[in-house]
Amino acid sequence: MYFKGIAVNLLVASSILFLFSPVTLAQMKHVYEFKNIEFPFDLKYGDVVIEKGKYNLEFLRHFGTFYLRIKKGSKALCTVPGENLAYESKGMERLSDPTIPEKPNLQIRKIPDESMISVIFETGKHAKIYPLCKASFKIGYDE
Repeated sequence: MYFKGIAVNLLVASSILFLFSPVTLAQMKHVYEFKNIEFPFDLKYGDVVIEKGKYNLEFLRHFGTFYLRIKKGSKALCTVPGENLAYESKGMERLSDPTIPEKPNLQIRKIPDESMISVIFETGKHAKIYPLCKASFKIGYDE
């Protein structure tokens, strides 16, 4: 009888702790969003084909990895994992490095040999969250 009371109390206490603890394992942290970015060609990632047009590009981070979410309005079409890139300058030198932008920056480059585009995202020096980070994403395209 005494054991049953302890087990019930332990179960209730662990349930309360679980309910009120922050659940960060399954959540991606919003970093930045660029709106109305126009693609003059169709994008292909896995089984998903995204027709040419204007899209919102949302950048997320989860356990050190950046993700690019391509959205049409509020509907997410696909999520692409990225590769973290390092800056040439290190430590405090990065704050005075003129090649690092002040605010978040987006560069999209076409790689015709591979039929890919490279999306490079930089958070910038004065980002509120994850400053001085740089990530690259590769997505196929079809003209």
